[in-house]
Amino acid sequence: MKKRLLAWLLTGVMAVSVLAGCGNSGNEGAASEVTEESSEAASAEEESGEATAEPEAAPTTDGEKTVITFWNGFTGSDKETLEALVQEYNETNDKNIQVEMNIMPWDSLYQKLATVLPVGEGPDILAMATERIGTYAEPGAFVPVDDIYSQGIVDESAVPETLKENLKYNGQYYGVPMNFATLLLYYNKTIFEEAGLDPEKAPETWDELEQYAQQIVDKTGKYGFDMAVKDTTPMWCIMLWGNGGDIIKDGKAVFNSPENVETITRWAENIRDNKFGPEVLTGGEIDKLFESQKLAMYFCGPWATNGFTNAGIDYGVAQAPMGPKEQVTQANAVGMYMTSSSKNKEAVYDFFGWWNSKDTQVKWSLGTGFPPARTDIADDERMKENPYIAEFSKPANASKMYLQQLTNFAEVDTQAIVPAFEKILLENADVQDALDEANAVIESLIQ
Repeated sequence: MKKRLLAWLLTGVMAVSVLAGCGNSGNEGAASEVTEESSEAASAEEESGEATAEPEAAPTTDGEKTVITFWNGFTGSDKETLEALVQEYNETNDKNIQVEMNIMPWDSLYQKLATVLPVGEGPDILAMATERIGTYAEPGAFVPVDDIYSQGIVDESAVPETLKENLKYNGQYYGVPMNFATLLLYYNKTIFEEAGLDPEKAPETWDELEQYAQQIVDKTGKYGFDMAVKDTTPMWCIMLWGNGGDIIKDGKAVFNSPENVETITRWAENIRDNKFGPEVLTGGEIDKLFESQKLAMYFCGPWATNGFTNAGIDYGVAQAPMGPKEQVTQANAVGMYMTSSSKNKEAVYDFFGWWNSKDTQVKWSLGTGFPPARTDIADDERMKENPYIAEFSKPANASKMYLQQLTNFAEVDTQAIVPAFEKILLENADVQDALDEANAVIESLIQ
């Protein structure tokens, strides 16, 4: 029964699409359809009425070495740094542990997991976005790792607060940090100068953001400020939180709150009616708009710095402007998890501890441009090699993460939140009506 349940849960929620643009951080996103192959695998097991036998409880070894397998989807510019660090671990660890890594596109990873995890043939370690923890922890595909923190193998006190809570499910730790990022306001200094704005002074409040964006539109004919709506790392949530709103609170949908109606009305009018930017963009489209120097300001993560620098854009990054209630930004992260099929706990924990050590985190940050997943090394002298890292590190403990602690976060995003924004921005739908409708869908999905 446990195996049949596990197969059903894992195949029923597999996502086979990934976030595009402004999300090239390993943080993949919205769900689409279940693959035919994985659905058939689950159905076949259910019809047989028999659970597949558990694998032998013996460590995977290669002669004297303990071999652990590690699957992830870091196929982007961070792949080279990841491969170099894993090679370093293999060559220098004193416990004769060998990490065999398999990097594949995120959609391929989830399709493969849907068939191997239910029968106990998955890797020792998986890396994926933290919002997926519930999807895999609930049916038992991941195992709790509370003891890695209690034993001090990973320093719990150094983990960013917002990440700390979102490596847990039902109060237990299931993951350790692998990658952490915050979103900042990117702004084009050249466009600022064209509009008569100080290129060294980014807007610090919502009012200033509106003023700057309108001045840019009026004086340059370019777009002033925009936020992507779909296939992206979430941006609109920054505004919702800044005005005291949220999407789900204490287990209940609150997307249609008065605060959210006020926020979305204000910024939808700015984007749609005041022509701050195109109404509905994907992450990839808004990246290209900024890179082509047609858009002056938008939110994005540290993964974009190298590309914009190489493109010769004169840009700056700044903290998200202060909202009416608070200054906050969105954070996203990739965690590493030990699967229930792993028989190599000691080796897995050793690698987890090494990855989260100060030295490894510094190397990962400098190699990728991401802020470290530790709050105690931002001032490390080596970090000064990349001036952006310190700025992205600042909001680590004051950021929030999008749609965590759910087993169906992607459905909430794609079936409720995105359609609401599309109706408001493209069809000029009444904001309260659109949010009421979306809120009902969210409530049905989280119950």
